Amino acid sequence: MTQRTRQSPEPHYSFTIPSIHDDMTLDCRIYHPAALNTSDAASKTRWRKRGIIMAHPYAPMGGSYDDRVVGIVVDESLKAGWIVGSFNFRGAHGSKGRTSWSGKPELEDYSSFAAFFLHYMCYLQPSPISDIPFTPEQSPVSLLSHSSGDSTRTRSGEPPVVILGGYSYGSLILKHLPPLPTILHPFSCPITGSAADEILLRAHKLAGQSSLEWKNFAREQAREKRRKPGHEPKLSVTMGGEETSAYQRRSSREIRRSFDGSRSLDLKTRIRSLSHRRLAEEGPVSPLEETKNVDVTVAEVRYLLISPLTSPISTLAAPALGHKFWSRPSEGYQEVVGKHAALAIYGDQDIFASAKKIHDWAEHLKAGPESQFIGVEVEGAGHFWIEAGVERTLRATLRDWVAEI
Repeated sequence: MTQRTRQSPEPHYSFTIPSIHDDMTLDCRIYHPAALNTSDAASKTRWRKRGIIMAHPYAPMGGSYDDRVVGIVVDESLKAGWIVGSFNFRGAHGSKGRTSWSGKPELEDYSSFAAFFLHYMCYLQPSPISDIPFTPEQSPVSLLSHSSGDSTRTRSGEPPVVILGGYSYGSLILKHLPPLPTILHPFSCPITGSAADEILLRAHKLAGQSSLEWKNFAREQAREKRRKPGHEPKLSVTMGGEETSAYQRRSSREIRRSFDGSRSLDLKTRIRSLSHRRLAEEGPVSPLEETKNVDVTVAEVRYLLISPLTSPISTLAAPALGHKFWSRPSEGYQEVVGKHAALAIYGDQDIFASAKKIHDWAEHLKAGPESQFIGVEVEGAGHFWIEAGVERTLRATLRDWVAEI
């Protein structure tokens, strides 16, 4: 159900995060567009925070973030000036563990990376404040505490735009993600040493590292008036391990047993501005306390589904999810995807999906009140997008849709 991509762009960061499901280690990547890989401060100032996450096909059949179609999305998104994030579900490529039979652990794998990516996007500072005193040994996390709340937005106070995407099995998991407030719930007040706490620390660290890098770019530009054309510093860093010491790490399952049903949060209030301050009774303060003056602005979310699976394949791949994927309106299943701007693109020759089922589902979503859902059926396209001319159509459809956001 997958094919490897050729000549993939080089990621800016390669790193790991733990899954909030059971602390399973997930391999992750972040790609920066050319507008951010430059010492030109003006281009960073004009850039709006835009990012896309792309989830891959079924791991037991070779699916990973090296998939060819995932690579097409990465390539087109970078050309359009978007930051791109990809990750391997458990059991895929370098990620630990193995693919589940239910699909539920993969839901939390996706949620873990989505929360990381949303925080990373919000805390990026493409044009760092010039008077911040950077030193080589300074912790990237601490850099964020010097900024004001307004610095989490780059252009005209606009919040980040984030597309949650998935191809094949990735779209099956994507379609069953809970709403954004539910995804962010475990990260609003995480326990020190938990997987959620670790994920936030990693997001802060990498965002701070990027800010430090851009600050250094600006310094180099000031010093070197005669920089050779085309010579730009590049960074592709592999980061692993944990931000928290081993004795402070807390098992996600242990925390879940301790706190299930014992704590409720006012999501409506917290979703507006998620700071990571803890109540005194919750235990030791995490290093995130250093950034307590910086709030996270909730992103505008879009959805992208490429070659979504239908039954019976979807049921075989994730039995706990498959029976709900194509639910009828009378069954009362709430479509999170249908409540946002979304694109589903699929082929009429897909051997793993019924074009008619996808078409009927798409029409149902488009008929909803104030729907922004778009369904595009590509004639002659199969599941792997290798037929003559279909890759060009896929790329053009992605470019046109992204350009309208």
